[in-house]
Amino acid sequence: MRYLSLAFILVCSPLVAEETTATRKEFDEFARLMTGRFASEIKLIHDWPGHTKKRGDVIAGIRMVTKVADGSAFMVTDAAGTGIGKELCVYNTATKQIESLIVFTGGTVMKVVTWKETSKKWNWVLTGSLEDGKKIKGSGYWEFKNKGKQLHLISDNFTIGGKPADKLHDKYIRVR
Repeated sequence: MRYLSLAFILVCSPLVAEETTATRKEFDEFARLMTGRFASEIKLIHDWPGHTKKRGDVIAGIRMVTKVADGSAFMVTDAAGTGIGKELCVYNTATKQIESLIVFTGGTVMKVVTWKETSKKWNWVLTGSLEDGKKIKGSGYWEFKNKGKQLHLISDNFTIGGKPADKLHDKYIRVR
């Protein structure tokens, strides 16, 4: 039975890894969808370090996304409430993945891998930590609506420090 379980894991492992892969063409498509300026409506799923608002509060902000390095990456600035976040998103040819590194006010750091499910739905999985070392894990998706004029960031399984966070459903409306 032990060997059967090991065989099952070995056979299924490539399938899991393959699900998160992307092509450079898909990265370019994702970058086009993400680039621009957006008004944001964010419901806090946790008492994030660096924010004066608390879990469950709704904050408004602005999200600015620009291509950098001749389109090889894009840089995100999220400013909402009293917090700010910076993200660098790239296509990693070696891993064949769209990878992001994100840092927020208060020392929260996350690594995200994104891949295309459909032209309107892009899945992601993340790992990270708060400044105090509490681990963050989650997965979800970006949903593009109204011909890319609305972006929704959705997750039902975010955990922080091993405890479930609230459901995530941030909304971004394209301003430009």
